[in-house]
Amino acid sequence: MTKFDDIKGFVFDLDGVITDTSVFHSQAWHQVADKVGAPWSQELEDGLKGISRMDSLEMILKAGNLSDKYTDEEKLTLQLKEYQLSQVS
Repeated sequence: MTKFDDIKGFVFDLDGVITDTSVFHSQAWHQVADKVGAPWSQELEDGLKGISRMDSLEMILKAGNLSDKYTDEEKLTLQLKEYQLSQVS
């Protein structure tokens, strides 16, 4: 059994547990979709919940028939911008 004295720290994941951040992620992805010219819909928004950032970006690009338009480097840049937007929202 672990003793209290053996514990070095705690990790708290509050995203979605205590604070509802899904609306901020949705807003950031909506901005990414607008930037690349992909149509935004409630169906797309619902589909982005619970999947990775890269899968979310792929889903947005697919919705706009843009999957082949961007290189992997450009996709990572778009993904980084989404992450940055979610940090300031």
